[in-house]
Amino acid sequence: MKLKIVGVLLLTILLTSAIGMAATDFLSVERTYLQGGAKVFIFQPSPEGGVKLLKQGRLSGLVTLRTESKKWREAGATENLHTVPTPLAIYFTKDGKIGVKSIQPGKPLELKGMFSIAEVAEPSTKPRMRLPVTARLKYKLRSVFGTSSCPQGYEELNARYCIIENWEYLQDSYYADSKTFTEWIPFMGLKVRTGGSKKITILGIAWGIQLTTSTKSMWSLSVDGIPVLDFGTSYSGSTLKVSYAPKPYVRTGDGYLDRYLNLPLKYVVVIYNVPVYDKWRKEYASIPIAGVYPLEIMMSGYRTVRESDLNRGHLLTDYLSSSHFPTINIGTKFEAVRTSEEGIYDNIIFDFQGSSGYKFYSTPLGGSAVNWLWSKLPVIGALSITFSYSSTSQSVTTYNVDIERGAPNQLYYASILNRTLELADNNNVEVAMYFTTIDDGQDSSPPCIGNFCPNSLDPNTER
Repeated sequence: MKLKIVGVLLLTILLTSAIGMAATDFLSVERTYLQGGAKVFIFQPSPEGGVKLLKQGRLSGLVTLRTESKKWREAGATENLHTVPTPLAIYFTKDGKIGVKSIQPGKPLELKGMFSIAEVAEPSTKPRMRLPVTARLKYKLRSVFGTSSCPQGYEELNARYCIIENWEYLQDSYYADSKTFTEWIPFMGLKVRTGGSKKITILGIAWGIQLTTSTKSMWSLSVDGIPVLDFGTSYSGSTLKVSYAPKPYVRTGDGYLDRYLNLPLKYVVVIYNVPVYDKWRKEYASIPIAGVYPLEIMMSGYRTVRESDLNRGHLLTDYLSSSHFPTINIGTKFEAVRTSEEGIYDNIIFDFQGSSGYKFYSTPLGGSAVNWLWSKLPVIGALSITFSYSSTSQSVTTYNVDIERGAPNQLYYASILNRTLELADNNNVEVAMYFTTIDDGQDSSPPCIGNFCPNSLDPNTER
């Protein structure tokens, strides 16, 4: 009988260990394995708004979480491509670093610091806290015996920093909150700004988006303005394919053109303002963190968009409906192109992504989300909504722009947007943003290429 009991116990331990290496979901209970040890806060946004604290403390090894994932799935039951925001771990290591990573199904989480706290902490006021009687007594004893120099509500991380001990001591949503947005978002865009003798009158455009269940939703994060990217989960639902390739060309209006291909998107924006205390400087500080996670592409099926569809809905517009053309805090590379004697230049931009390795593309955060975000954390950096696809993915993005009729043998300047982001577990990656401006170089502040700022009189004017 004893041998039978021992055998059952061993089997239970083995099964628990196997489950621990992969995040499982049974009645909203997930298990994950934390490699290393740290002071950890694990959060997940809630479908009804706000943020749920799933677990906190000095954690390592197998961790069990009661998540919001089942509620998200029930709230987002649809045939469209949809996914669930993964839990997010914010953790502090003894060497004075902070890390921010999503808890991905089937993947252990390595608690390795990413940024020095000194690099991302901003001075702040003392947080308002509601301490229970037992906690107040503990801090009173600690100060009497001189065992810690941390203020009430904080615990020691190392010789310099104290970390908020219990997130539930904090009194208001200023420290963690979320909101879900539904709006049309520009996925691709083009501006042409030419005139006079260098006017472009006809352009060739071929744009396409195909999103399948192999597309991955990404956490796009900002840690005190430093952009970070981490993998979420794959989508469920039906494929979406949208193509815009007007035949044979697009005619500009007197050398000016605006075109945007938009998709209806549901996404959640989350903010965290993590309190710390600097013992060396004797000052309170906080680390502003924000993140955005796409939840649903609110459209499925196959759609071919024509110029005749312009402004007959939101799918194809000549104006931005809920965002600004992305320029602020976005990397830009400039390309000088010279037309032929016929005024033609093929492939100013020709991009086809989705065939090798992981690829990423981003689109600007919607205007209403930006307003909400900045009302909560005014110091946070720019955020974008990011997607990825793997080498086996059927999801692809194509983006091609040609000059079909411009001024013969003339220079034009194309600004092509991209972002450099840090992968949470890897090196930096360049993330494409499919928005381009084609300029004739004749305005008051033309684009600079390397150490040169061309203008209409001298294309080699040195900066």
